[in-house]
Amino acid sequence: MKKSVIAIGTFDGVHKGHRLIINRVLSVARENNLKSIVIMLQNPIKKVTGLLTTYEEKFNEIKTFGVDEIFTIDAASHVLSCAPEEFFDCFLCKILKVSEIVCGPDFAFGKNREGDIKWINKKVKETNVMIHIERPLVIGSKRISSSYIRMLIEKGDLKNASKLLGRDYSFTGIPSKGFGVGRKLGFPTINLSIDSDKLLPKGVYISLISQNEKIYPSVTNVGFRITFNRGGEIVPETHVLNFNGIWKKLKTEVIVLRKIRDEKKFANVEELKTQISRDVSIALRFFKFEI
Repeated sequence: MKKSVIAIGTFDGVHKGHRLIINRVLSVARENNLKSIVIMLQNPIKKVTGLLTTYEEKFNEIKTFGVDEIFTIDAASHVLSCAPEEFFDCFLCKILKVSEIVCGPDFAFGKNREGDIKWINKKVKETNVMIHIERPLVIGSKRISSSYIRMLIEKGDLKNASKLLGRDYSFTGIPSKGFGVGRKLGFPTINLSIDSDKLLPKGVYISLISQNEKIYPSVTNVGFRITFNRGGEIVPETHVLNFNGIWKKLKTEVIVLRKIRDEKKFANVEELKTQISRDVSIALRFFKFEI
C-alpha cells in the first residue's frame, strides 16, 4: 500500500476549521506523492444533543473534497478504546502506512484520549512520521467549533452559523404523511421524517427545499405543532411558495436561510392562518416575488 497522509476526527458539520485540515491533507498528499486519507468517527465519542451532520451527510460532504479514501470508525470500536501505542503502531503505521498526520492542537486518540499532541510529538521522534499541527481557525473573535455552531443554530443565528460552516445549514429526510392541517388552511406542507440525532432548530424560517437537483423557495416550521397539541415529536413542515405540483416521496433537503419567528401557540385556527399568511408574505418579499 502507498504511504499516506491522514486526518482523524468526528468532523461534525464539516465546518471551515475541518475544511482547512482536509485541504491540508490534500496539499501534503500532492506535494509528497502520498495517499490522502480521512479517518472519520461515525458519531462523537461524547454524546451531543443534535448533530450538525448525520453520518450520511458528513460522509457525502467529505467525499466532495476528493480524498483518496475515507475510513469510518464507530465510536464504540476497539480502535478507539485501545492504548494509543497500539492505535499508532498497528492501525496507523501497519495498516494505513502513515507517513504524515495533519491535526489541530486539541487532537487526541486512543483510550481516554491518551494519545494527545504531547504524546504524538514524542512518538513521531521515534519514527519517520511527520506531524502538521494546524492553528485553530478564528473568525472575528470566535474560534470555530461544532459546539459553537450548534449554539448559533439553536439561537436562530443562521447568518453567523453559515459563515462558520461555509454553507447554509440544512437537513434531509423522506416526505411523510401528516395530518393535512396545512392543506385545510390553504398552505399545504411537506412533512419530513428526519434522523432523530439531527439538530433541528425550532421556529419558522425562510427556506429552500430541494429534490432531484431542483430548488424551490419555501417557508419551514420546525416545532411541536403546539396549537393542535400534537405531542412531543419535533416535525419540520415546509410550504413551497407558488408550487402546485405533487411532491414525490423521495429524498428531500430543506435549507434554512433566515429565522422569521419562534413557534407560537394560537388561540384558534383563524389566528394561525393569519400568522402563516404573514410568514409567507415575509418570505415572498425575501425572494422578491410579487405579493
